[in-house]
Amino acid sequence: MVIDFSRLNSAPPLTGSTRSNANQEAGSATQAAPAKNPEQTSASAPSGESVHLSQEAQQLQKISDSLRDQPAVDKNRVAELKQAIAEGSYKVDSNRVASKLLNMEAQR
Repeated sequence: MVIDFSRLNSAPPLTGSTRSNANQEAGSATQAAPAKNPEQTSASAPSGESVHLSQEAQQLQKISDSLRDQPAVDKNRVAELKQAIAEGSYKVDSNRVASKLLNMEAQR
């Protein structure tokens, strides 16, 4: 099923919808009422809600933060490989490549 989010706000209102009629009728009533200050609303709202993260979630967050600080590419290793390829001293270990490929397939 495909949902076209670009058309959500541009869709014509449903005919016979009580919501659109109620909004039009309530519009005149809300215009007469004074507007509330957002600061007053947030100050008077109760703030008894809290969030508690599990030990695993906290550990995952720490790991995620430490990985974000790591460089995406080991520039020293890349430079070593480029030099080895340029000198002709880089040798491909076909057995190692094959075993890594098999391990990747086994994990799927």
